Amino acid sequence: MNFEGWVAQELALADEDLERLHLVAAFQILVCRCEAARRRGASAPLVTASPKLAGGNSRTLTRRMLGQLGYNRNQLRVIHRLFAGSTGGWEGLLALFAAGHHLDERQRGYARRQVQLFMVAVEPLTPITMAGVRQSVGLTDCVT
Repeated sequence: MNFEGWVAQELALADEDLERLHLVAAFQILVCRCEAARRRGASAPLVTASPKLAGGNSRTLTRRMLGQLGYNRNQLRVIHRLFAGSTGGWEGLLALFAAGHHLDERQRGYARRQVQLFMVAVEPLTPITMAGVRQSVGLTDCVT
């Protein structure tokens, strides 16, 4: 089963929800970042996607790439947490999907709350900026 189908099944999300979350595009960006880290010899490539554990340059690039999907700051935080996990023990959809796990009740509840947080984060959609300058980073920047 592909990622989109797995997430839809595990979180009981409708197609409209998946589209609004830009889950497939975000998944592609984060997998691309992890694969690049693996090619560079990273011992734990999934850390590259982490909002807390990745190095500063890696976090910045990942945020820029995800920002191109039109997420506002609150949505970006939610998406980053949803995919890459949190320091509170949430493993993240990337790790769970890669391991072929089904979500247990606690994990499903956490992920559904994150989706709800995303849906109510309604501040104006503006691209993520660094030092006040709009950044233009796309999927092609990840290809090596």
